[in-house]
Amino acid sequence: MKVETKVGLLSVVAVVLIFVFAYLVGLVSPFSDSYDLNVMYNYAGGIEQGSPVRVMGIKVGKVKSITFVPDFKMSGNGEEVKLQVKISVEKRAWPSIRQDSRFFINLAGVIGEKFLEISPGSLDQAEFKNGDTLRGEDPPRIDQLISQSYGLAGKMIELVNKNEGSVSSMISQLDKLVTNFNKTLVLLEKTSKNKEMGRLVDNFIKVSDDLVYLTAGLRSKKAEESYDLIHKLLFRLEPLDGPAIRKFLQQEGIKAKIL
Repeated sequence: MKVETKVGLLSVVAVVLIFVFAYLVGLVSPFSDSYDLNVMYNYAGGIEQGSPVRVMGIKVGKVKSITFVPDFKMSGNGEEVKLQVKISVEKRAWPSIRQDSRFFINLAGVIGEKFLEISPGSLDQAEFKNGDTLRGEDPPRIDQLISQSYGLAGKMIELVNKNEGSVSSMISQLDKLVTNFNKTLVLLEKTSKNKEMGRLVDNFIKVSDDLVYLTAGLRSKKAEESYDLIHKLLFRLEPLDGPAIRKFLQQEGIKAKIL
């Protein structure tokens, strides 16, 4: 066999091996049956081309491309979104992606790789069409959160430094309040174990029960009739003066009967 033929065969074998390797790692999928979606973001959060796409934690696709589109506006509300992430989703996961699905950019672990997570949609919602464009959920800006946290911490430290005396006084008052409260709890615990105090509490409970029984009787129908009768009697006696009442009592012999 000629040298040229050997070199040609080696080249073909090398190309085939490279193609097989690319297929195995997911870089090339000529025989895959997948669908494409364009997910719009204003902040990608470090996601890159080739990052995995997951549904319910299962890898079902990858990020095919990331494109800047400065003049793009969403068709529904006219929102300006300037970053287009094109993803592919395998056919087996496509029925679980619906119009109410949400598209997040997550991090696998604390320092793991970034991936695009799709939440499953409801069955009563329609499926997407191949090549549809939709709005994704922008990930939080960690750098901004850290910067704002530093700013807030600085303001708090400045506030404490300016009002150091007031803060110290407040802490001292709180300490005294807690101490007094603990003493009160101890005193209550000792009081609850005192037999005389227990008997006093029992008597108070009995008196309160008697008062409840008495007030229940006063709210009866007969008590209401008695109230009405007394009111009528007082209304009849109201126009009488003192001498007339005394004369009435003397005439009726009530004084003699009482004495």
